[in-house]
Amino acid sequence: MWNYFKLTVWAIFWLMLLVVMIPFRKKRDNCLTWAQRKQDNEGGYLVIRWCRTSKVRWLRWPHFLWMSDNDEHCLQHYIPKEHAHTEKLLPRPWFDGVIKYGDKDKDEN
Repeated sequence: MWNYFKLTVWAIFWLMLLVVMIPFRKKRDNCLTWAQRKQDNEGGYLVIRWCRTSKVRWLRWPHFLWMSDNDEHCLQHYIPKEHAHTEKLLPRPWFDGVIKYGDKDKDEN
């Protein structure tokens, strides 16, 4: 129950942040906007989980992934190119990223 409450609080936070930050986007994405666009274009599922890397253990950010509806093993992430991005207390909302396939590395996203 506590996880659902935290996820709801973060969802409200992200919605408010997205409305304010959209004019400053500069053609960059984050994991949420990338996964939503991927789902709109190709179908499939939007997967939500907690980010596995964080500077403060009790402050975890939600992480959004996309999974194909034809092949449940086709899980894709959109993660920042620079690893230092994930170690910040408040990471930038928009970043240049790369697509990562699968979920094998437990400590990277």
